[in-house]
Amino acid sequence: MAVTSIRYSTAPTKAKPQAGDERFLKGRGVQQIRQQQYSKMYRAWMVSNGRPVWEWVDKGSEKDRTSEAWLQARKSERLALIAEAAEQRT
Repeated sequence: MAVTSIRYSTAPTKAKPQAGDERFLKGRGVQQIRQQQYSKMYRAWMVSNGRPVWEWVDKGSEKDRTSEAWLQARKSERLALIAEAAEQRT
């Protein structure tokens, strides 16, 4: 039995999500943004096997680094640490 024809089709490849990509969740009606995961406990960006750990967060929320709410949360976190350090000195 001989092969008489070979058919193949190409479809556009699905783009890999990148940092800063946005998506809309219809169910919740929320716009989300993709960014590297942040650990509050260690105050550092999460990495696994030398590679960044990504997460989708609601845009404009306290977890969204591009939002004003994130800046305010970090500022209050720093002030709390400074106050705690001052208490320990006295």
